[in-house]
Amino acid sequence: VLPDPQIVVYTGATPLASNSNWGSGASTPTQITAASALVGAFPLPAGSKDAALLITLPPGIYTVQVTSLSNNTGVALVEVYDVSQGSQ
Repeated sequence: VLPDPQIVVYTGATPLASNSNWGSGASTPTQITAASALVGAFPLPAGSKDAALLITLPPGIYTVQVTSLSNNTGVALVEVYDVSQGSQ
């Protein structure tokens, strides 16, 4: 498992949003928990260092980069959901 992951969403070379430690950032834990339940995603443990974003994007091409804030290596699982439709 990739320790202390950070995710960054890009359009081209421009970063649009980022997060590490899903309990902090622009999306609140309450919003992320509610969105996860709506789409049937697994819940994230309170206080975990998982990374999560709740972001509205227009149709287009995006890149998500996952790195470790502690410069470690590991495996990351990235899931993308359309919350407005309640599906993956």
